[in-house]
Amino acid sequence: MIPVYTKPVMKSPNRLPVGTNPRGKPKGGNGGTRKIPKKIHKRKKVRFTREQLKLLKERFGNKLKIKKVKLFPVWELIPAKFEVIQYTTERAYVRKKLVAQATNPNMPKIGIFDNKTISWIVSLKNGFAGSYERVAEHIKDMTGEEFSAQALKDAVYRTGEELEPYYKELETELRESDYVGVDPTSWRVNGENFVLWMFCTINIVFINIEKTKARYNIVKILGNAFEGVVGSDCAPEFQKFAEWFQKCFSHLLRTTHTLALLNQKKDIAKLHEWLTNLFNEMKEFLEDDPPPDEREKMYNYFDGKLQDIIDYCWKSKDAKSIVKNRLVAFRNDWCTAILFSGVPLTNNDTETWIKSVMSARKILYCHRTEKGAECYAIIQSLRLTWKVRGLSPFHTMIDKLRDINNSMEIRV
Repeated sequence: MIPVYTKPVMKSPNRLPVGTNPRGKPKGGNGGTRKIPKKIHKRKKVRFTREQLKLLKERFGNKLKIKKVKLFPVWELIPAKFEVIQYTTERAYVRKKLVAQATNPNMPKIGIFDNKTISWIVSLKNGFAGSYERVAEHIKDMTGEEFSAQALKDAVYRTGEELEPYYKELETELRESDYVGVDPTSWRVNGENFVLWMFCTINIVFINIEKTKARYNIVKILGNAFEGVVGSDCAPEFQKFAEWFQKCFSHLLRTTHTLALLNQKKDIAKLHEWLTNLFNEMKEFLEDDPPPDEREKMYNYFDGKLQDIIDYCWKSKDAKSIVKNRLVAFRNDWCTAILFSGVPLTNNDTETWIKSVMSARKILYCHRTEKGAECYAIIQSLRLTWKVRGLSPFHTMIDKLRDINNSMEIRV
């Protein structure tokens, strides 16, 4: 009989325990914890009109007193405004052949939009899942300038092409990582079924959109001999291309949790209870980031616990199926996180980043062309990576475009 170490929790491990949900006004709310800014741009005095004062005096007489009170500062939006810049640039020729052109960081190589405008368009398109038509409407409302949806699309496509080298660098960096979480989700391109693959590390978010869910797509990104640890669910394509795997406990516990609620009198409830206890004990052990020698010792301990669960005489169909198709089928992939620092027991981080792109699927129904899907994968991979690294996607894109525009191209 396997001892029960903690009180069983019959719920998804992704939810906070009952009673621990934070209550009250969230930090950063209006006037709650926001500090008064050091710089006040304008100071305005608000006075009663003569008519208002007359009415007040008629009603309250000599008891009326007027005091001046400073209110909390108000953030006032200044309407956006475009400046039209006319560049006159030098060009170098050999005979009649153009060989080079002088550059400026803010002067685009092609097109009519500067770096800030392009970054703004991309933020509206990708960050808020706006169609090109809606983005054009928003820009017109904010600035009064009117641009066609096609002009915005062309600018975004050019930006994707210009940023592609940074995307390739990200792919190389991904292959050299010690841990990568991988998770696919369905995607539509011109009405056809595609798959969006999300690859995540501690400081990389990489998106790849392909037509199939085959293992070939994973090998294309990570190679067929990835030396790190891959975090994933129990889908059949996640096998034999990496040295180590860590299967997601959240997927496992969500499944047993649902089955246990439907069959509380069967032993599937006991299986969920024991797996939950094993997960909680491993999670608690990893909280202090233990040293390698202690990790190896506890790996044998937890692996033994898992084997005890597998060897138990399960009777219900659901319990037998979970043990056979998950615990036994991926026998060596449940306790890998105990051996390696920085490897989580779940693939929740990758799923969280997948949720960040769901608005494009639900609102825009993904993409109309493969070129659009490719461009989205490039730009959004970089934007999300900058975000996870603590950088501003908006300002970092401006800096990258400045670097690109400032590099003089010598034509041969």
